[in-house]
Amino acid sequence: MDDKKTAAESIDYGVGQFNAEAGVTVDDAVPLFDAANYPEEQRALIDECNRRIEEANSKYRVAKFREDMFAKGMKAGMYFCTFDRDENLLSFEFNNETREMLGYHGTDDLPDEFDSWVKTLVPQERDGIVKLFWDSVRIHRELPDITHATYRMQKKDGSIIWVTGAGRFIRRPDDGSLEIYMGCYRDITAQLEMEEYLRIIEAIGKMFNFSLYIDARDMSYRMISTNEYVEKVPKDPDAFKFLRNNVDSSVAGSFRKSLYNWLKKDKIMAALEEHGITSMEFYSESAHRWYDGIFMVGDRNEDGSIAHIVYGCTDTTDAKLQNLAQQKMISEFETEIYIDSLSKIRNRKFLDDKLVFKPCNAVVMSDIDKFKQINDTAGHQCGDEAIKRVAEVLEKSVRKDDVVLRYGGDEFMMVFFYITLKDLENKLSYLRSELKKITFEDHPDVRITMSFGAAFGTELVNNLIATADKALYESKKKRDTFTIIT
Repeated sequence: MDDKKTAAESIDYGVGQFNAEAGVTVDDAVPLFDAANYPEEQRALIDECNRRIEEANSKYRVAKFREDMFAKGMKAGMYFCTFDRDENLLSFEFNNETREMLGYHGTDDLPDEFDSWVKTLVPQERDGIVKLFWDSVRIHRELPDITHATYRMQKKDGSIIWVTGAGRFIRRPDDGSLEIYMGCYRDITAQLEMEEYLRIIEAIGKMFNFSLYIDARDMSYRMISTNEYVEKVPKDPDAFKFLRNNVDSSVAGSFRKSLYNWLKKDKIMAALEEHGITSMEFYSESAHRWYDGIFMVGDRNEDGSIAHIVYGCTDTTDAKLQNLAQQKMISEFETEIYIDSLSKIRNRKFLDDKLVFKPCNAVVMSDIDKFKQINDTAGHQCGDEAIKRVAEVLEKSVRKDDVVLRYGGDEFMMVFFYITLKDLENKLSYLRSELKKITFEDHPDVRITMSFGAAFGTELVNNLIATADKALYESKKKRDTFTIIT
């Protein structure tokens, strides 16, 4: 029985599916004469009679089984092979339906030979299926009469089809040797493709809140999954018109223009050819939910052109809210560790962690002139207020992408990522005048001036700090001025 297991395994884990079942026995053949019951001089005649009876029985069984197989096969493809008593192959033949199924015409195109059958097998799987055939013949006595197999065959034009069918072992009554092996099979490629299509459809339906399977030729479609809001939308046989109806019916007004521009067949097909997928986010006023509309390639024709496209609408609200919550947590975290508690602008840690290795156009170092005197004469509360007011002026004077931070004490840093030398000069002149406008209600005599030192040039922030410090040192000799080193 080990051989039997090996034969079955060679198909189960190799090229297809294989199983077997018991068949119906044809047992109404004419019995042979027992030569021992006749005089010796008649036995030669009896042996000749038996030979002719066996030949007739064999022809009868062949005719009977062929008739039965044709009837069951319902004009399906058939094969028929015979064996001698030593189970050597004597003949092999196809019916016309087999040739038609495989794209051949007549016996000249596909001769009735075992090698012809071998030629119709897929090259990568050929050895495994041929081995199964001969293993089955070798151990046929241990197998039931009927076997079933599903495997692939190659048509004359090179295309591949899946076939399934039943084969039958017909054994001689006297010694059980294999006399005939025959069977029928049919093309199940379309059936398997339909099953695969249904699996795709089922998966699409589970993936999307609303989805369509669209024929790329005429934009006709199958509705795969839907929802209560889609059901209220006027239907249209054209998928893109139907989708635009959905936009009109349920999408927030601020998204409609971009969606109309996106929902154009030529644009979608071009995007699919280049990227395989295209998507756009929108908000549904009807559902009060966020969605991603997604087009993707469904399948392709034999020439590689797109045959079907899939449209799906997936609810992204929960993910969006979760992302916003995460962004809020990150923002709160950065506020805690990267924002100076007094001035409410970024701090030295932000410089060290995020900024030092970024390229920029200019770094400006500055500090408040005679800040110690302010603390000594007006008090530390006035000094703190001075730092706050200076931070506000500096922060308002830079673009969103530029950075102002409190370097330490009364010293500030500004980093400019895109600025010309002339604009930098104008910026520092402007800051000098704006800072002088700062007043303190309780200390009207206190005035603010600052000294600035700038390093100008395309470099890493870290590489410009020392130069900016040097420029600030020069400005501090005069105060209320700026120095730029290029």
